[in-house]
Formats: sequence, structure tokens, C-alpha cells
Amino acid sequence: MQEHYVEVGTVSFKESLYRKLSELRNKEGLPIDIHELRDDAQYLVRCVFTNNKGRQHEDSLTARIYNYYFARALAEIIFQGWEGLFVQKVLTKEYNLSNQEVENILQMARQFLNSEEKAYLPENRKHVLVKSILEYLDINKRFDIEGFMNFRADLYKKELKKQIAQVVNEYALEQEHDSFISLLQRFLDSQHTIYKTMHLVLKRSGEVEFLDECGKNINSKCLEENETYFTNNNSNNCGEDGKTNTELYEDFLISALLKCAPRNLVIHTNSQHHGDLVQILQEVFLDKISFCTKCNLCCPKSN
Repeated sequence: MQEHYVEVGTVSFKESLYRKLSELRNKEGLPIDIHELRDDAQYLVRCVFTNNKGRQHEDSLTARIYNYYFARALAEIIFQGWEGLFVQKVLTKEYNLSNQEVENILQMARQFLNSEEKAYLPENRKHVLVKSILEYLDINKRFDIEGFMNFRADLYKKELKKQIAQVVNEYALEQEHDSFISLLQRFLDSQHTIYKTMHLVLKRSGEVEFLDECGKNINSKCLEENETYFTNNNSNNCGEDGKTNTELYEDFLISALLKCAPRNLVIHTNSQHHGDLVQILQEVFLDKISFCTKCNLCCPKSN
């Protein structure tokens, strides 16, 4: 009776390979005997599939089930070891990045590529790889990890490259955002303080109101020539630069607050309006900002 076995070779992943194979045998209960054939630069191990009585399996369906478990184990090795090296190689060769940028993106990629919050990650990518390995094992008894990943698994690598591009794009957007916040912080530091304390009331309707430390409405002083725009704001239209009126509206608000340069900024809100605005103000004003959600100014009835 012909025995069913799989031989796996690797140069870089000996420890993780042997650990995964041992887990298949000890934790998953897969009936395999593990034989180390080579233990030099090219590590090679043979896994012989047997039943509990020691007889060799020849049934194709049973063999495919075993191969599926095996393919999953090999995919985990690739995910945990090979994938990081591949991401670094792609970032270095295909993008015009400094060494520091590559390192920063690598750290970001580790979180992005394995985030369960991403609907397509990591299961879809893993499914593509497991399927590719399984198809290979159906017709081959020798599997070389590095060779397979270098010359096969094209669909998996194509998908991974798409996701690397998304990470790079997200990193670029974060860098732009950080530069923007830094610019606003420098502008704030350069301004003369007009009001020591300012209150910004964000209403459920989307409207805003500026108050000084005595509770006096100072919209006309803060908004100046843009007051008419604020009064007639329509968030469904776009400006000439492509920004929605809501975005322009929030730009004007930020500009007004920066010009007043308050030492203390109190935001009154009990709604979800202007979430992006609040986030930017938090990053710019840092410990100068505080929030109130229970006073008369931010009570829903008054809005």
C-alpha cells in the first residue's frame, strides 16, 4: 500500500515549521509521524500520515482532509514569518521611501494587515493562500516554503501588494494630517490671546455659538466678514475648491478660534455634529481644551 506523506523544506523557518507540525500532531490530533531528513542549511522534514493503528492511509478524501490541516499550518508559518519580509522588500524596492519611513510603515502594516476590523482581513487573504497551498499539495509531495512563495502563490501576493498600497496610502494621509496639525499649532502659538477663555457651543442643529468667559455671545467679533456665511450655511452644496459647505464651515470655525487664541477653550456639546472638527481642535489645543455636556448651554432643550 502506497504511503501518504508530505515533505516540507525551508531555509529560514525551521523552528516555526517544527513547532507547527508538532501542534498538528499533539493539539489537533492529526495522526502523523514526523521524520527530520535534513538539518543543515536546507531543513527538510517528512510527515507520514497514519491512522491510530499505524496503518497507512490511501483514501484520497482522508488524505485531502489531512492536507487541508497541513495547508493551514503552512499558511500560518508564512503569515508569521515570510509575510513581514515580503512587505519590507516591496516597500524598499517599489516605493520611494527612506529607511525610517519603511520602518514606520512596517509597524503600521503589522496592525493593518491583521486587523479583524477590516472586513477583508485577514481571513480572505488567508483563504487565498490556504487554497493555493492545498491545490499544490494535491499533486505534489514536496513543498518548499521559500520556493513556493517566490515562484507561486501569485494571487495571494497580488492581494497582499494591494493591501500594502493601502497601508502606504494611509500612512501618507496620516503624515499629511500630522503636518496640518503641526502647522495649526505653530499658528496658534504665534497669535496674541484675545479671550483668555472661550466657550464653543455645538448645537444639535449643526449651528455653533461663540461665548466669552462671561457668557456673552461674541459670534460677530469672531466670525467678522464670514458671519453671513455661517448664518446661511447649507451643508449639501460644495464650494469651488471641491469642499462641502460643512467642511468650509468647520475651516472657518478653526480659523476663528486660532485668531482668538484662547488659553482655555470649553466645548459644549451633546450631539455628534462636527466630530471631525472636535478631533482637530483636541489635537491643536491639547491641554487647553475641555468639554461640558450637562450645562444649560449644551442641554438638548436649549438647542
